[in-house]
This record gives sequence, C-alpha cells and structure tokens, in this order.
Amino acid sequence: MRVCIRKIAVFGIAVLILILGSSASFALDSSAEVRRLNREAPSLDGFAGMDALVWLRDNTYRMLADGTMENTRNTIVMMGERIPDPWKEIKIPVPSDGTLTIDEAAWYNPMTGLKEGTLRIEEERLNGGALVKVIKTPDEAVGRAVVLVERETRSKRYGVDETIAMAGPLPIWEQNLLVELPEGRELYWIARDVKDPVIGKSGGVQSYKWTIMNQEPWHGEGFVVYKRPSLSFSSRKGITQSLSAMDEVAKMIPSIPLPNFAVKGDKAKTGIKLMEWISAPSRTLAGYPRGWVRSTEQIPAGGPWTPWEQTLILNKWLKKLGWQSYVWWQAAEELDKDSPATSSIWISPVLELAATGGKSYFYQAGQTSDFGMTSPAIAGSHLYRLKNGEYEHRSVDSGSASDHRLAFLWILDLNDAGGADGTLSINVSGGWTELMSGGHIPSQEGLGGFLRGKVDFAIPGMELTPTSVTPTSTGYKLDFRVKCVPGIVHNGNLLLRLPGGIPVRVGEMIGRNSDYILRFPFTVDQKVRMKMPRGYKLIQVPPVKKLGEGSKAILKESIIYWPKKAQLLADSTWTVKLTKVDSGLAALLKEELDACLRWPVLDLPFRK
Repeated sequence: MRVCIRKIAVFGIAVLILILGSSASFALDSSAEVRRLNREAPSLDGFAGMDALVWLRDNTYRMLADGTMENTRNTIVMMGERIPDPWKEIKIPVPSDGTLTIDEAAWYNPMTGLKEGTLRIEEERLNGGALVKVIKTPDEAVGRAVVLVERETRSKRYGVDETIAMAGPLPIWEQNLLVELPEGRELYWIARDVKDPVIGKSGGVQSYKWTIMNQEPWHGEGFVVYKRPSLSFSSRKGITQSLSAMDEVAKMIPSIPLPNFAVKGDKAKTGIKLMEWISAPSRTLAGYPRGWVRSTEQIPAGGPWTPWEQTLILNKWLKKLGWQSYVWWQAAEELDKDSPATSSIWISPVLELAATGGKSYFYQAGQTSDFGMTSPAIAGSHLYRLKNGEYEHRSVDSGSASDHRLAFLWILDLNDAGGADGTLSINVSGGWTELMSGGHIPSQEGLGGFLRGKVDFAIPGMELTPTSVTPTSTGYKLDFRVKCVPGIVHNGNLLLRLPGGIPVRVGEMIGRNSDYILRFPFTVDQKVRMKMPRGYKLIQVPPVKKLGEGSKAILKESIIYWPKKAQLLADSTWTVKLTKVDSGLAALLKEELDACLRWPVLDLPFRK
C-alpha cells in the first residue's frame, strides 16, 4: 500500500463555501463521449470471458455552498452479446443523509453516438426503510453503449470524504476521479495500486485528478491475497478524528430493551443466547450496503437490523448483562495519525467481549464461528479504537492451519456395473467459510449448484442431493447423497477413478513463482471410504505423494486396498502452516498443488 499525503496552508471554511458554492457543474456530452470511446477503447473481443467492458467511469467530488458534498458519477458500459447479471437490475441506495438523482439512463449506438433507448428507472423501499433507485437494462441494449449519469449529495459534510473501489467485476478502460477544493484546503489520501494524482489550480480552486487506464477486473478476495485497488481521501486528517466519528455512530444506537428471555438467568449463558438470537435471518436486513446504520428514530426495537446495527445493539445489551464490551473498528490496511479521516475506511465494528471474569474474545454479530473462535472475517486484519483520546491498534492473528480446515469424506458402495452411491460430508471451517459462502451459512435450497460453483469434481454426471446443513463451532457441515459412476468394467477388469473435489480458488497459486501472501494457513483433507464388489485385486497402486516433510507445507497421500474386506481407503491431507510465501516455498506449494489437482483424476486398475 502506498500512502500519499499532501499538505497545503489551511484557509477558513468560509473561503471553501464561497468558492465551491459558485463552481459550475458540467454535464456529460454522452453522444460525443460514446463516439470518442468507440474510437479509442479496445474491442471487447480482447477481454476473454467478459460480457461487457466499462468504457468510462468518472467520479467528481466537490462541496456545495451549504456544506453538502456532491458526487457526480458518469458510467459508460459497452455491452457484448448478453447483459451481465449485475447490470440487468442495478440497485443504487439513496443516502440516508442526502439525495440521489439519475440524470440519464440510456443506451446509444456506439458507431453513430445516437441515443436509441432509455432504461427503466423505479424506486423501491427496502424492508427497514431504505430507499433505492432500481435501474433495469433490457435485452435491446445488447451490443450498445449504456450510459448512466448519477448525482448524489450528502448533507453537512463541510468537506470531501470517501473511499472508492477502483476495480470491479468488469474490466475498466478509462477511469477518472476528480476532487475539487479551494486553494489552501488540505487533502489526505491513501491509495492502493493507484498512482499519485495530477494537481492543478484554476480560479481559486485546487483539483486532484487520478486517472487509471485499462484496469483489470477484480473478483473478490481470493485464496491468494489480491486486495482491491482503492482510494480513500478526506479533507480532514487523522485516525483519531475518524474514530471519534465512529464512536458517535455507536452512541446513537438506541437503548433497546432486552428480549424477554434475557431478563433472567445466568448472565454468561444469556449473552451467548443473545448472540445467536440477534443474528437470526428474520432479524437481519438483506440488500443493504456495507456500513449502513440508520438514524436513531429509524432503528426499530424488534428488528430487523443491518449487520452493523446488530453488532452495536449487542454491545449495549451485553453491557447491561454485566459483560465487558469494547467497540473496535476494522480497517483493511494499517492506519496512522496522518491517514485520511474518512469514516468510509472502516469495514465493520468488532466487539471485544468477556463474560464476567472471563477471557476476552473478538466477536461480530452473525459470524459463522461460535463465541470464543475468531471470525475469519477479521482474522489477519487491523483493529482500532479510541482510548483516553488516543488511538489503540491491534493486529488480529490469522490462526493456525487447523483453524481453517476443509474436509471431504466420501462413503460409497460400488456395484458390479461401476456405479456408486453413498454420502459426501464436507466440513467447512475458519477462512474456508469466507471463500465458500462469504462467511455465511448457505441455505440447503440450491446447495448442489452452489457447491459445483465452488469445487471442481472430476467425475462427470455426478448427482449431489443435499440432505442437511449443520452449523458447527467453527463453521458448518454440508451433507449430500451421492450417485456417480467412478468405475469402468470390461471383461473382469475394473478401472476406478477416485472421487474427490478441489476448491476452485486454490488454483490461484498456479503459475505464481514470486513472493505472495495466502489469506490464511489451511488444511485440505480428502478421505474416500469405498466398499467394493468382492473378488477384485488391485493390480498396481499409483505412486502416492509425500512432499514437504520437515517444512511448513506438507502433503501426504495414502491408498490402501483390503481384498478380504473388499474395502478401499484413500487419504490426501495438505497442510500449509503459514501465510507469507517466498520464492522457495512457492515452488514447493506449486508441486503440492499439482499433486492435489491430480488426486481426483487418479485411476486405479483392478482385475478379478
């Protein structure tokens, strides 16, 4: 992460209001921009697997005369042969302290620059009160340039303050971020994978402009850490200012009465019940942006609540029970006294909790792991809080390989025709819950399709029927009925393929020869227990791997066949005990990964 700070002599707020109050906003000439970008931007054919290319993404921030911060967003997307799912229906929240205006939503002919149609704009009130603008892109916009112009205001900011994600699921050809302040007004920023801005002065206004060309898509935090390119900026400086504002957010949470069951009983056990009760799906608001906290009068006593509200309400409830509870704030990067004082830099509140006289643990409402287990969402992150007017910093440990375990257990019966049926149990714990399901316990409905999107299975035509989803102390367990054909039978010979599955995201290590960082230490465990037809003998055991003995990355495989019991036992365990990978360890991990990828396609020859 590169931290860039620029200081300029401070002028009064009146100067800021006078200058920015009279600054003009220039409307986007959509037709001209579409024609320009059609000439300058590369063809979508050069972006394999992409349904669309963002031709242009502009953000302009300035402050109006009454202290309101205004952000104008211009987006032009060249659609391919189909509309990407996120663009079929776009939901943009209206700020609780401001307004949102859609100045244009249309599609243009990319060759002529002529407008050919408009997108439908609706308003929707979410459960919990938030208003969103809903924009729907029809199929007629295929092969056309879609233009979206938004204008957002937030009241009483008296400056500029935001965190911008500079990459998303689609590639971006041209991206501009402009921040305007009067000369003499300070601007502070933190940039990740973003170059320094071009600073200009004109008419008493000082501008900061960042430009990024040909930004690759970003598909989320993966197995290998690839943090999202981003930019945080503010006209105020200092982590203490930002933390002070966040503490005010925590204080504005109303004092909601405890649920009836929590009024009496053991305080420690009641606190645990409250953690489970408040995070129930029926009491959790869905569809809200991260960091959404409503005003005091909008937060209902009986819920449902946003995830931030749940954690902050739980803080007050546990204090009432006599628990020790402190509110910390999670950041994606390490911060200091010169960091921008934007409240948007915080990922979420985190509670440090201790029952009466007990050890303290970090906890977030809704985490998949039990109290006492560190949530994978905060493992390895940076936490901050105010204490006696100064900020306090805590780095959260990433845990051990056993804390982040993904275990497959196949129990199958093989018939004389080479077909098999039985069960598959998958235990998902620690950081794997984040990679598999975003830190949430998945629903049993549609679980088979969900799993196929997360795990590569080598046996074609395998039927997976979900039977249960069970929470565990560190994550959850998924159970399936399995039908598959792992064997080919011919003239008394049997060629058997081992069932197995490889998490899609581990493939990110392939081809990485330089240093990198894993998201967490981990264990991947594969076990096959197969009852076979009697009378077969294993002709040859394929070579099993034992790699990395004595190192921090160990792979062990074993294949055992008992003819008298007609039972096959096959095991593969891959354990990586650290997260920082140097070039030497990277070579070993690549070899171990290749072995893991080979495991589900191993063929075992048998003969009667």
